[in-house]
Amino acid sequence: MRNRDYFNAMAEQWDSMVAHDAEKITAILALVKIPAGSRILDVGTGTGVMIPYLCGCAGPESEITAVDEAEKMIAVAKKKYSCCPNVRFIAGDVLKIPLPAAYFDCIMCYSMFPHFKDKQAAVKKLSTYLKKGGSFVIAHSQSREAINNLHQKAGRQVKDDRLPPLDIIRSYYHAAGLEITGQVDDDRMFVVIGRKA
Repeated sequence: MRNRDYFNAMAEQWDSMVAHDAEKITAILALVKIPAGSRILDVGTGTGVMIPYLCGCAGPESEITAVDEAEKMIAVAKKKYSCCPNVRFIAGDVLKIPLPAAYFDCIMCYSMFPHFKDKQAAVKKLSTYLKKGGSFVIAHSQSREAINNLHQKAGRQVKDDRLPPLDIIRSYYHAAGLEITGQVDDDRMFVVIGRKA
């Protein structure tokens, strides 16, 4: 069973199973400082947990492209946020669907980065969609240890989906031409913010 199948099977009950701390998400976005009117790529949007927060900080003039490989997750997100005209939903592999180069002001990988099989290649590919000066964000509202323990216990489909140590992610960013502008790696959350040079 692939990750797509796993998340499709969980889509309808996902929001009742998984809780996200609103205060921590707000703190993460305060670190990122997304300007009003930004074009944002919400990678692995799932049921759209970040959508109201991204709309709130970037405003109604923003453009949010919410992508997830699991089409049933996208269906749930669409149902929840059909009233948001500035959000476009795409079901597909973000590394394979055609997206415009140097287009987005922010690429947000919230609570999903461990699920990339080749993480360095994912950072390199996604960074091509980012404008010069744009932000690339990997964030979790839990510690790295908590995320890895959660996946280890969640079942065979995701047990090997690990969040790498901070220095490894820093090396991915460096190789992709991203300058680290912010980081948090503690018992509350894990955040790495890079700016495209």
